Amino acid sequence: MLVEKFHLNLVNIECMPTSTKFNAIIDLETDIGDLLPYLATEIRGCTYFHGTNELNYMERGHIIAIRPKQITVTALQDEAEARQVCEELKRMINGVHERRDSITPTWRKQARVDPLSVYRELPQTNCGECGEPTCMAFAARVVSREMSASYCGPLLLQEYESNRERLWGVLEQAEYDVE
Repeated sequence: MLVEKFHLNLVNIECMPTSTKFNAIIDLETDIGDLLPYLATEIRGCTYFHGTNELNYMERGHIIAIRPKQITVTALQDEAEARQVCEELKRMINGVHERRDSITPTWRKQARVDPLSVYRELPQTNCGECGEPTCMAFAARVVSREMSASYCGPLLLQEYESNRERLWGVLEQAEYDVE
């Protein structure tokens, strides 16, 4: 097992003093720098450039940055959620470490989609069928991987087929689930 112990520190989001969410700084006892290219292969939608010593991705509304001896996670509700995310990361890292001989490392990967790119392909009806008040809010939730683009009912209609195909292409290229 590569990662056994870590030190978790929750901090307030300094740039947002009224926020009720926390960021986690997870210090690792073991250097996982050599594992970053293997993690880049396994983590969908991540950004990684070999030599920068940092891998970034978005998961369930959290921005996660993995460095050789530290991981940061944004927008956590409380310590219980932080500990759960830590354990998930530990399992994922150790799993990749155990399988690394069967994984082709990735040296450069950039899979980013911005909310405006998603919004441009949406019907822009602000119908609320997805549960969000506006299509832009929905696009932001899609980009943060909190919702699938398929939650947009109007987008699934025949009249928006070309928009849907373009959006699915953009999302699939950036390793997003479109179902």
